[in-house]
Amino acid sequence: MFKKILLLYAIIECLRVQCALAVYRQDSASIFQEFERFARRKDTFGRNPIELFLRTDPQGEWFKEVLKDLKTMNNWNSTISGEMSLFSSALVEGTWYNISNNGTCNCCDVNNPKDPFHVHLSLTGRPGEVVVSWNTAERPSNNKSCVTVSNSTGFQLGSFCSSDIRTFSLGSGYSPYLCSNYSGYASHVKISSLKPGDSYTYTIQGNSKNKTFQFTAPYGNTSSTTKLAFFTDIGTKGGQPVIDALKQRMSEFDYIILPGDQSYSDGYHTTFDAYLSLFEDVIASKPYMVSSGNHEGPWNFTYVRNNFYWPVKESGAAPDALWYSIDEGPVHYIFMNYENYFSYPLGEWEMTQPAPLSTFPGQLEWLRNDLEQFEKRRESNPNLWLIMMAHRPLTCNISGKSCDVFGPELEKEVFPLMYQYKADMYWCGHVHAYERVNPINNVTRTQCSNCVQQNGTLYKQPPYPVQIMNGIAGRAVADNNYFTPGISYPEYAQVRIDAINYPFGGYALVQVNDTVLNFTLYNTSGTVLDSFRIEK
Repeated sequence: MFKKILLLYAIIECLRVQCALAVYRQDSASIFQEFERFARRKDTFGRNPIELFLRTDPQGEWFKEVLKDLKTMNNWNSTISGEMSLFSSALVEGTWYNISNNGTCNCCDVNNPKDPFHVHLSLTGRPGEVVVSWNTAERPSNNKSCVTVSNSTGFQLGSFCSSDIRTFSLGSGYSPYLCSNYSGYASHVKISSLKPGDSYTYTIQGNSKNKTFQFTAPYGNTSSTTKLAFFTDIGTKGGQPVIDALKQRMSEFDYIILPGDQSYSDGYHTTFDAYLSLFEDVIASKPYMVSSGNHEGPWNFTYVRNNFYWPVKESGAAPDALWYSIDEGPVHYIFMNYENYFSYPLGEWEMTQPAPLSTFPGQLEWLRNDLEQFEKRRESNPNLWLIMMAHRPLTCNISGKSCDVFGPELEKEVFPLMYQYKADMYWCGHVHAYERVNPINNVTRTQCSNCVQQNGTLYKQPPYPVQIMNGIAGRAVADNNYFTPGISYPEYAQVRIDAINYPFGGYALVQVNDTVLNFTLYNTSGTVLDSFRIEK
């Protein structure tokens, strides 16, 4: 305890004395530099002060108190406050890992610049087709990335190659002071013409090591069943319990869906790298379909735009779109985007805020066209399911802007489309809690009279979508309780679960066939937190 008190005093003294001038000048670059310089020093006990940011018990909250002390200084600048919030989020999530190298970071091994890192799979929505993505420190030779593939008998199918190699570096605007001049290359190789449901092995060659993984070729829309894992809002260290739980249940899902907020890197890209390294054993074998949340926003979505393959072309969206759709089994998934920069005075450091779909050129037009095409398919096959999603909630029952202001505004465009095209579910997160909202008419705010059965565990032919807000996959810093005990919630607010703090978290496993969708929410100890089904 004495060591903690001494260290807390030292940090506050740094922030009060060494950083005060920077704050007085309202110079956020200087304050970050001073803070980082102090954090790298050794204390009298021979430990780096940054090690105490590890959340062993109440110390995630302790770090928040340090930030509060910083805010009491003269001439505190609200812009610096926002930037420090991003900085602290990445710091707390990422300090369990070696995320910096003398202040300059690379995505991978500079001594073996062709070695692959952060391998993961993506779906394109087409049967028998996946995309393999990975990072290297150096551009692949001849501007071509390749993977070799064999089937379950060991027969070599040959090499699949691509020139889809994306690169980026950070260094303009407000540099991320956990490391500067971040750089790396992201390769994306499409493997096609596989037999849906069959097992395959792929290998990526590097300088000092190769990486080999197995996967099952996706069915696209050729199957009447599918199974998946679904969650949002997962940290790096904070998300490790969920990642570890999924490693034990690999046979229970074929792919993962995450509509926004992964790693909590907040622009500090090496924290995102650490997250993908933790998850690689899962997502290199199970396709990992993500979209953008507010925490992917800094640096204009640079990390997710470059490191993830989104099937925008396959789903008819623009090349730079942050939205797309896929088919897998009997389900059509639509990933929408509300995250926008209303103003951009600081470039890379401006946080996103929710905006209606029509704010983004082409999104609403694309969405209507995508829904019309799906409607035509469902006319010939009424057993198809439609699940729409975005990072932010529409209907939720927590005091605050997310539910009181932004939700109703976003509803105005989304609900009419979900009603018109008979969406079965809406998935989201953002709020670090779980809420299941029964099918409601968003105008009258009343739930369907006969579709909610068996004490809310069965929805029988619901006329409106069931809404799931599942933002409990885990952060390293403790979240507050969002639901107030003892108050009356609307009848349609069927299930409410507060944030599940580290070392726990929550994730859902979903199984779908032609007529039934089964949804089960677990915590990381395997306890069932919520379970229901929808019948067509």
